[in-house]
Amino acid sequence: MFSSMIKKLAVFLMAATTAVAFVGEASAEDMVRTTNVSDHQLALKGYDAVSYFDAGAPTAGKSRFTYTHKGVEYRFTTASNRDTFAANPRKYEPQYGGFCAFGASVGLKLEVDPEAFEIVDGKLYLNNSLDIHAMWLENPKGRIKAANSNWKRIKEVSADKLEALPFDG
Repeated sequence: MFSSMIKKLAVFLMAATTAVAFVGEASAEDMVRTTNVSDHQLALKGYDAVSYFDAGAPTAGKSRFTYTHKGVEYRFTTASNRDTFAANPRKYEPQYGGFCAFGASVGLKLEVDPEAFEIVDGKLYLNNSLDIHAMWLENPKGRIKAANSNWKRIKEVSADKLEALPFDG
């Protein structure tokens, strides 16, 4: 049991270190990222937000089916999915600006693997990796509660200025 906890902590720390290193490469002129997007303002690394809900799996979007919401470009597999998203973006956009839900639960903004996701109560939650996702699934309701609380505080803070907080979910 103890070695399992150590292994999980090591996986988490590697993910956090990667995220901080990635953010640390940004120039001083960069604004605080409140959404997890590529350099080209592309959300979900180009995956179709609607496909998570309708297909139950992430599907790569196509550059010919795009929609811009809050200055962020979303891509879709079909014009129908684009129109579905456009009609109700709040229903389909990922929580915590597309940053890792596990990370937000401990006060961090971490990059995500679009394949490490869960839909809970009709909302899309992404995680940093499949290993982190497995840890998140041990207590998703507690993680969501902590992340919701933390997001208010960390949303407008640069990722490289954040430090992990204890999780008591």
